[in-house]
Amino acid sequence: MKKSFTHEDAAKLVDCAVELAKTVATDEKGPQPMAICCMKADQGVMGTPTAFRCMDTVKATSATFAIHKAYTVLLYQADTKKHADRIKDGSWSEVDMLLMAQTIPQFTPWDGGIQVKDDAGKVVCSLGGAGRTSEGDRRLMVLAAHKMGYETNFDERGEPLAQLKP
Repeated sequence: MKKSFTHEDAAKLVDCAVELAKTVATDEKGPQPMAICCMKADQGVMGTPTAFRCMDTVKATSATFAIHKAYTVLLYQADTKKHADRIKDGSWSEVDMLLMAQTIPQFTPWDGGIQVKDDAGKVVCSLGGAGRTSEGDRRLMVLAAHKMGYETNFDERGEPLAQLKP
C-alpha cells in the first residue's frame, strides 16, 4: 500500500523550497524572498493551505498570489503555466479573463503553480510560489519538488516536458 501525502510531507516540501529560495537564482533577479504554498490534493481541503511560508521581506501580494496559484492548480488540474500560455498566445481574450475573475476570484493565471506527483504519477499536491518573476517562481517550485523526490510536468531546469509542449 502506498503512503499517502501528509501535512508533514507538505511542510517538508515548503521548507525545502524556502531553503532553495535563499541561495538559488531561478531568474535574472537572483535569490529573492518568496511566499510558498502547498495544498494537498484532497477534495475536503482544497483551497486551504496545507503548508505555507512567507519569507522575511516578501511582499504581501506575493503571499496571496502563492495561495491562489496553488488553488488554481488543483481547481483546474493543470499547472498555471497552461493558463499563462493561453493569455500569451491569445487563445484567451480579455472577456475570457473577466469571466474567470468574476466567477472564481482566486483564479490566478500566472506561471508559478505546479502539480506535484508521486512516483506513480498521481497528483498529491499543488505547490505555488510568488516573489520572483513568474517563470522564476515555477523554476523554484519544480526544483524543490524534484529535490524532495516528487515528479512534475517539468524537467530539472523547470522547462515543460517534451510531451507537454505544443
